[in-house]
Amino acid sequence: MTLSAPPAPASQSPGRSTQARFISRGRLAARSLYWLGWLAFSRRAVVTSGVEREVYALGIGALRLVASASLLVGLIAIFQVATQLAPYGAEPVSPRVVTWFAARELGPVVVALLIVARSSAAIAGELASMNATGEIDALRAMGLDPVKYLVSPKLLAVIIVLPALTIIADALILGGVWIGSTVFLGYSTDRFAGQIREAFLTRDLAVGIGKSIIFALIIAVIASDEGLSAERRASAIGEAATRAVVYSLIVVLGADTFVNAIFYFIPGLI
Repeated sequence: MTLSAPPAPASQSPGRSTQARFISRGRLAARSLYWLGWLAFSRRAVVTSGVEREVYALGIGALRLVASASLLVGLIAIFQVATQLAPYGAEPVSPRVVTWFAARELGPVVVALLIVARSSAAIAGELASMNATGEIDALRAMGLDPVKYLVSPKLLAVIIVLPALTIIADALILGGVWIGSTVFLGYSTDRFAGQIREAFLTRDLAVGIGKSIIFALIIAVIASDEGLSAERRASAIGEAATRAVVYSLIVVLGADTFVNAIFYFIPGLI
């Protein structure tokens, strides 16, 4: 089955309605997922090198940012939780509370927000620039689908990068919790390790990774849609990047709220 390259869209205004944005992103997500299967099993050097380049730009390039932010988040979390639990005499269980929360919430959300801030604007800006300079039209003129060659590699790269960075962030958040617990709060390392073993469950990590995959799809689709639908003028590049960051942040937080509500109302789900 082969999808024909879609016709070039007319210049779109940044004031698209919510319904128009929803329909556009739904179509883009469907087409991206269609080509994702082809991309995942393609052995062409040009394809694999493109995905590797995106993985490096979106993942390896963000590693230092994620590492430093995760350590700081771990320190902040243990200080805040210990302060709130101290009046009830429950301060010693602070590492256990933070461990559970980090696996399910802090890790995937912190990484997603960092990737939005760092990479969402870059994806939208790159595609908007290609649209403004006529490169997207050139691909269509050659019978090539921009979604297949431009959007799908970015989507696959983000789907690979976000879960991997989430696992790294979880570990470094726990590192920050350990530093805060042992150096500043006077807990022993043995007690800290015991609480981690009791609190850390594989299903909590699975929930966090599942969230990160959902966030990856949201970030890649919204950023790509804003870039491809930008007007063909230089100033539209910055506007598309700004909209990509704003909408990605809102939808990521909305999706996280929705998933948490499901787990709250169906507690035995996982």
